[in-house]
Amino acid sequence: MNPEIINDIIKVKENYTYSQKEHFFENVLFSHQWWILLIITIALWMIWVIVVDRKRIKSMLVIGLSTSTLALLLDDIGATLGFWVYPYNLYPSLGQLYTVDIAIVPVSYMLLYQYTKSWLAYSILLILLAFFAVFVAEPAFVKVDIFIPLQWKLWYAGPIYVVIGVVLKGFVDRLETKFFKEST
Repeated sequence: MNPEIINDIIKVKENYTYSQKEHFFENVLFSHQWWILLIITIALWMIWVIVVDRKRIKSMLVIGLSTSTLALLLDDIGATLGFWVYPYNLYPSLGQLYTVDIAIVPVSYMLLYQYTKSWLAYSILLILLAFFAVFVAEPAFVKVDIFIPLQWKLWYAGPIYVVIGVVLKGFVDRLETKFFKEST
């Protein structure tokens, strides 16, 4: 182990953290992008609280926590690998876009699961949701400089959204049948 390299890494991280905070407080906080992210986050969770099927709350929470965890993990990997950056965020974070990871993704998947009974309906709406995310939502975030893809094409995310949705539905359907005993 080379202590000089470790010290260099520590200095770079300290500078990065300082720069992130400085950028946030000088350019991000209370900008129109910041307000957009705040309103989306609050509005989605308010909608979810109003419409969630409380009889299936366990299933909804499994889906929400699973998708949020996956979104945070994949977002962190992508940002770390330099696939994208987020110049605007709600908090001077480490690189994830928390509005997407803790609001848009989990609420979307929970509502999709809640309002579809059959696999066919779920699959069709899941594909439509992925298309909406890739061809409408993400480009809108790019247009207002919230999301800047570097080594990433927006359409790459489409299959990922679909695979996550299919795997989660299968998993949660099984949980409902074996453990939750909730009516679907």
